[in-house]
Amino acid sequence: MIKRRRFRSSFIPFRRRRSSATAIETAPWPMAPRRIVAVTLADELAGAVSADATQRQDLVDAALSIGQWLADRGYPGRWDKAEPAAILRCLDFLPNDERERFLFSFVGLLGHGALTGQIPALPAKQSIDEISNLTSTDTVRAFARTTAAQLQPLPSRIRPQEHWSASLASAPRAGRRDRARHNA
Repeated sequence: MIKRRRFRSSFIPFRRRRSSATAIETAPWPMAPRRIVAVTLADELAGAVSADATQRQDLVDAALSIGQWLADRGYPGRWDKAEPAAILRCLDFLPNDERERFLFSFVGLLGHGALTGQIPALPAKQSIDEISNLTSTDTVRAFARTTAAQLQPLPSRIRPQEHWSASLASAPRAGRRDRARHNA
């Protein structure tokens, strides 16, 4: 008589395991910024600036081109990894006026993403500065410089509280009579 052994395993299908802290919560390195859907960013910007139909389409086309370039490089939705010169080389077939409209939209998308906190400010500013150097029109260059100036952080030697208190110290103060009236 052959004795049959029953196979025992600690695995029980469909049984939930206890959840512990996830790898994302315990990661010792900073996590990458969230991925941005290109069309969503373009629609947000178009709504913010009250763009008409052709301007909205320019923004969507630019966002899709940038998003496709990022996906081809293995960085889908990671707008902080955009390289304007490389993206522009891919669009060499466009006429010059369309390339300038693309660059204008690119600056707007990066600026909007950085100002709303979707794209880290430093990479966005670097890309916008690069676009400023790549463009041949004064309009795009001025828009890029103005947008980059909006992304300037406070000087590193002054903390925000010190900057705020310094501006209060330079404000005009009330005289003795005004203080006496106020205290009474």
